[in-house]
Amino acid sequence: MGERDIIEIDHDGFESHRAISQDPAMRKLLALAQSVARTPSTVLLSGESGVGKEIIARYIHAHSPRSKRPFIAVNCAALPSSLLESELFGHEKGSFSGAVSRHEGIFERANGGTILLDEISEVSLEMQAKLLRVLQERSMIRVGGSKEIKLDIRVIATTNRNLRECVDQGDFRLDLYYRLNVFPLKVPPLRERKGDIEPLTRYYLGKFAEQFGSVVTGVSREAIDRLRAYAFPGNVRELVNVLERAVILAADSDTITSDHLLLDSDVGGSVDAYTVAASQTASAVLHEPGTLEYHPDESEASESDIEDEVMSFLPGSEPLTDVRRKIIIGTLERFDGNRTRTAEALGVSLRTIRNKLRDYRERGVDVPEPGQNRDNE
Repeated sequence: MGERDIIEIDHDGFESHRAISQDPAMRKLLALAQSVARTPSTVLLSGESGVGKEIIARYIHAHSPRSKRPFIAVNCAALPSSLLESELFGHEKGSFSGAVSRHEGIFERANGGTILLDEISEVSLEMQAKLLRVLQERSMIRVGGSKEIKLDIRVIATTNRNLRECVDQGDFRLDLYYRLNVFPLKVPPLRERKGDIEPLTRYYLGKFAEQFGSVVTGVSREAIDRLRAYAFPGNVRELVNVLERAVILAADSDTITSDHLLLDSDVGGSVDAYTVAASQTASAVLHEPGTLEYHPDESEASESDIEDEVMSFLPGSEPLTDVRRKIIIGTLERFDGNRTRTAEALGVSLRTIRNKLRDYRERGVDVPEPGQNRDNE
């Protein structure tokens, strides 16, 4: 079971329920979400993958009278039916092989709060029947047990499929569909709410800059325009990935520009965009102003060598300090510990390399030592 298959949050550790939006369509949806939040009604959230359905679910819980009670999200698609039943309803000791103790299920733990059934369309028909009974009776019995447990719980379900079509195809129960579809909310894709791109961009850039220790504080108008022109088939999730890359590639720049944006359409299956980014990023990641400048001979390290070096360490999502360290240590290893050649190859001063390596040693990082020729250190 993956760590995000089940997410349990109580009122003391409630994660972000902020819904960042300026777009009229999304603002209207948030107004509806606030209205239903005040009630105990079941909510069905639909929309494409990555649009932020779970954020809306958390938003509803946070604005409800249950906000100080537990919120538990379970990814129904990630768990097999046999395990899902035990996770949802719990089990008694000895109810099946491996049940060495009593286990409280998610419905029981979330009692008084909110349960999010993520990707409800992927639940088996057998499990749908059991869920239907719980929703109808507002009570449950643990697997292998006989005691009925009363429930006071708000149910929110999400789907990226058309549940009505699933019903017509025989994959989803009609009666459960009506139980879930009490208050339907459809979250629009990002391409239909362009007004949200700028506030989302500024919000997540701030988060990543803080997380990575980056100096990024702004984003250029050209970069915003490029993001607004892109369709974002992966929706908000894709935008977040693009912004994480941008903060990494911006290195010591304080402004994200269009050149820092690697859209999925740019990099899908092709290394070319990353190679370009590498050549633009090598010295930007490592260079520190006010240091001595070196101009390497062509015989020392070609531009393609440096691109290859940075390519081998360019991450999908790593803190900026880790990226910088990997580039320096990797290049140092390639030059057999020679500091001077490493500094020249990376376009930074020897003093920069020495300072970085001293810092790495103090933090317990294994630093390659130079060869016998100390004059060329």
